[in-house]
Amino acid sequence: MEKAVTDFWVATRAILDETPVNATLTENPERSGREYDTWDVTLRSYGGQRLRAFYTAPKHGNASGKFPAVLAVPGYGGGKDIPYHVVMHGFAVLTLFPRAQGESIPEWDLPEGTTKLTHNVTDRDTYYYRAAYMDCVRGIDFLSERDEVDANRIGMWSRSQGGGFTLSTAALDHRLAAAVAEQPFMCNYPLAIDIDTRPYDELYNYVREHPEQRQAMLDTLYYFDGLTLADAIECPTLVDIGMADTICPYDTVMPVFDRIRAHKSLLVYPDLPHSPCTDFNLHAMNWLKRYLGT
Repeated sequence: MEKAVTDFWVATRAILDETPVNATLTENPERSGREYDTWDVTLRSYGGQRLRAFYTAPKHGNASGKFPAVLAVPGYGGGKDIPYHVVMHGFAVLTLFPRAQGESIPEWDLPEGTTKLTHNVTDRDTYYYRAAYMDCVRGIDFLSERDEVDANRIGMWSRSQGGGFTLSTAALDHRLAAAVAEQPFMCNYPLAIDIDTRPYDELYNYVREHPEQRQAMLDTLYYFDGLTLADAIECPTLVDIGMADTICPYDTVMPVFDRIRAHKSLLVYPDLPHSPCTDFNLHAMNWLKRYLGT
């Protein structure tokens, strides 16, 4: 990352660090099972904002006495099921909902008439994703503080917006030891701003309503673009692209993947639309096991 971008994120992380995690956990029997326990979590994040999450951990330990862990965050719709299949492979999982998304909406929601992509899009200091990216970093803080988690074996696996969050978190927080960015969103904004499929169409329509703000938008989005951040990623990173994906198309994702200098791998599926992929799930799980262990 260039110095101006690095300085911006260093200053942003310093603001996050002013607020302690202050996590509270409450047992959730309905989301627990024979092999794992789940807790409802609240924690404090950037600017003191409270977030909600689910924390799920296997009931039985392993030879090392500590679990590897995975952070999971939602797609653009904001909802996210707990990835129990990851837990069943021996990982502790924090299913975190950044502000204004899913379970965290009761704590704070976006003002009416704005969206995540467009909220303060001409001001990098107050743009929605400045705080949302730090919410993901706060998730790493939470996992790092857990006694039963090996802080050297924390990874992240999420899809779409979650895939974009995965790339940005890997770039901004080098505690991540592995990343899986599935069909990542928030990539290559100079191209994406002209895409008219949801949800990039929120930017597309905003530009057409406010053409005089186009450059100011791009100046802000530059600081949050996977294309800008990718070269700061240091952990092994797995990415996939569906060639039939009109939501996160090839031309947005591929330039970002090319800029990753860490060990990386790309799977391209010729007929895959914007949807989960059983084959990729197998590769993703193997990736986490290879670089995090179980």
